[in-house]
Amino acid sequence: MRPSDLDPRGEQDMDPAWYVGQVTRGQAEGSLRRVNRDGAFLVRDSSKGSVTQPYTLMVLYQNKVFNIQIRKAQDGFLLGTGLKSSEVFSRVSDIINQHRQMPLLLIDAKNRGTGQQNQCALIHPAGF
Repeated sequence: MRPSDLDPRGEQDMDPAWYVGQVTRGQAEGSLRRVNRDGAFLVRDSSKGSVTQPYTLMVLYQNKVFNIQIRKAQDGFLLGTGLKSSEVFSRVSDIINQHRQMPLLLIDAKNRGTGQQNQCALIHPAGF
């Protein structure tokens, strides 16, 4: 049993291909821009560092970086604010695996009012 198996944040199976841990938003964005392809993605520890929102999924699409909260729920993990959907995943890797097949809805905070919504699958892991 590894010490990470006991981690209260639930880091059971974070793949280093896409999980970068505690890096700044700028460093994480740099990794995405090095890949520089739609669907580049990674997961980093949330800068809030809270128990309820331990991680952030970052996705590059049309030269924009989207930051999506990964929230901790009682029975697993939720993606985003929970306003649109409330699908619970038992592990963060389950979120990643699902959205490799099924495009993720990307909402641009700046253009939220325009109703413009993009969909993008997680294609290119951008870990270090």
